[in-house]
Amino acid sequence: MSDIIIEINKEPDFTEIWHQGYVKYNGKEHKFFLVYPKSFDEEGNQYELNIKWFYARVPREIRAMENKIIDAFKQTLE
Repeated sequence: MSDIIIEINKEPDFTEIWHQGYVKYNGKEHKFFLVYPKSFDEEGNQYELNIKWFYARVPREIRAMENKIIDAFKQTLE
């Protein structure tokens, strides 16, 4: 059996801010977190914004709106 080594940095590598929101569709709210990475990679590029849905069962029409949600959030940063 081979040896296994697990190593975890003691200092965080990057920071994320999670914003809660929802899309209302046909009278039902579909909640999500918008994950806003506040850190940069080693080349100075910022990590991408990301949407994480609260629940697995989100209609395709709503999931397809992820880019619109991210664009709306970016407008609040300007």
